[in-house]
Amino acid sequence: MTRLHVAAAQFATSDDVGENLDTCLEMIDAAAGAGAQLVVLPEFCNHLSVYDDAAHCRQVALDLDGRFVASVAARARARRAHVVLTATVRRSDGVTVTNLLLDAEGSLAAQADKLTLMGNERDWLRPGRGVGPVVDTPFGVVGMYSCMDGVTCEVPRALAVQGARLLTNSLNSFALDEASLHVPARAAENQVFVVAANKVGPLVPADRIEAFGQALGVGAEALHGAGESQIVAPDGTVLAKAPRHGRHIVSAVIDLAEVDRVRVADPMPPRRPGLYAPLARPGSETPAEHTVETLVAAAAAGPEGVQPALDSGARLIVLPELVEAPARIPDGVTVVASRRDGDRHIGMALDASGVRLEQPQLHRTPRLPWACGDGDRGGLRVLELPWGRLAMAVGDDVRLPETARLAALTGVSVLAVCYHPARDADVALGLVERAAENRLCIVAASPSHPVPGGALMSPPADSLWSASRSEPYDGTINTPVVQRMDPASRCLVGAVHPRRARHREVSRHTDLVEGRSLAAAAVLASTQPS
Repeated sequence: MTRLHVAAAQFATSDDVGENLDTCLEMIDAAAGAGAQLVVLPEFCNHLSVYDDAAHCRQVALDLDGRFVASVAARARARRAHVVLTATVRRSDGVTVTNLLLDAEGSLAAQADKLTLMGNERDWLRPGRGVGPVVDTPFGVVGMYSCMDGVTCEVPRALAVQGARLLTNSLNSFALDEASLHVPARAAENQVFVVAANKVGPLVPADRIEAFGQALGVGAEALHGAGESQIVAPDGTVLAKAPRHGRHIVSAVIDLAEVDRVRVADPMPPRRPGLYAPLARPGSETPAEHTVETLVAAAAAGPEGVQPALDSGARLIVLPELVEAPARIPDGVTVVASRRDGDRHIGMALDASGVRLEQPQLHRTPRLPWACGDGDRGGLRVLELPWGRLAMAVGDDVRLPETARLAALTGVSVLAVCYHPARDADVALGLVERAAENRLCIVAASPSHPVPGGALMSPPADSLWSASRSEPYDGTINTPVVQRMDPASRCLVGAVHPRRARHREVSRHTDLVEGRSLAAAAVLASTQPS
C-alpha cells in the first residue's frame, strides 16, 4: 500500500493542558472522520512554549505513560489512524520536545526528540541526543522533525538519506517563510513528501505577549502562529495548504510511489558522504571583519553580458557553466566561469593576473555525464579577495544542500554558482534556501532558457533577532533579498551584501551555522541514501 490519505491539523493551544488534550482529540476525530490515515498535529500540543520556571516546564510536560499520550493513543486506535503528536516530555535528565508516532493500534511506534532548539526554548528544554528513527509503516518509511529542525537542512536530510519517503514537520511558528520556503524546500531537495502542521493563535500567554514583542523588536500581533499548514509533493509542489488564520484541517491523498517517479525523472547528483565530514565537526569560521558591506555583482546570461556588467561597475561577474571567460579582465574585477578539461568540469576565478582559483565539480550528475566529479582533490576551495571570501559551485553541486553548507563553514560570504537549472523550483526553492540557511550571498548565472536562473541573493538586513532593527519586521525568520534576471536581459547587475553573512544568529543563541545539529550532520557524513 503506497497510497495514503494524510492530514495536517492546524489549531491554537493555551496554557491549559486538559483543554489542549480536548482540542487534539477533536482534530483527530475531524481528520480521521474525513478519511485521513495519518494525522499530523502541531508542535507544543500540550502547552504554550513559555514557562514560569524550570519546575513549571516540567510540571506541564507529559509522561509517555500518562493520560495525555494514552488518550491520543486510544483515539488513534479507535479511528484506525496513525497520529503524530508533538509535545514536551519529561525525561530523567530534563524535558524534551518530542515527536511521538502513535500507530493505528494505539502503540507508540517511534519517538524523535527535537535537535535544534530556538530562542527561549533553550532556557527550559534540552535538545535531543540523536536523529530520530525512520519508521517502516504499512504505507512506507516515515521520519519526523519539528519546526527549527527544518529551518536548516541537516535533520530532514538525515531522515531522507536513511530512507524516509514521507516526512512530518510539526511547527509552533509565527514566521511566514516556514510555509513559503523552508517546508517546500525540504520536500524538493530530498525528493520526499512533507506533511507540515503549524499553529494559529497566540504563541505566548496574553499577559506576556507585549514583553516578548518588545524583546524581539516586533509587534505583539506578530507572535501568532502563521498557519499555512501544508502537504508538499517530492518536486516541491504544494498539494494543499491551509489559510494563515483559524482552525483548519488540510488533507490530500498521496502516493509514495511518486517518490521513485520524481527521482527517476529528475535525478539528483549522487551524494558523497566522505566530502561532508567537516559538517559533523564542531565549530565554523565566520566571514572576516574586513568583509565589505556592499559589492556590485553581476550574473551574465552569456558572454554578451560581460561588457554591460563591466560598464555598470561590477567587481564580481559570474558566467553560466561552460561559457568562456573574457580574454582580458580589468584590474579590480573577478570573473567566475567554468570549463571542460577532459573528464573534469572545473570552475575558475580569474582576474587581471589570470586564474586565481580552480574548483572541480564535486559530484557526478546525469546532466553532464562526461564530468567525473573529482572533489577528492581538495573538496570545496575558497579564495580571499579584498571584499571577502569567495567559493564556487559548478554543474549541479548546488542542488545538494551539503555543498553550500561546506562553504558557510569556511567563512565564505559569497558563493558563485555556474549552473543550468531545469525547473524554477531549483532557483525559487533550492537556491534561495541555500542562501537562507547559510546566511550567504549567492551570485548565480545560467542561460536564460529553459529557466532564467540568473540571480543575486543577500541575507536580509535584519533577522528575527536584531540588536538594532533597521527595517520593520516582515514576518520571516531569515528570507534572503532576491533579485532574479529578466529572461530578456543579457545580465543582471546589482548590490549584494557580503558583510551580512557575518551575522548568523536568527534568534537568541540560535546560530544557523554554528548551531547546526552535529548528530544529524554525522549521519550525512557517513550514510549513502537508502
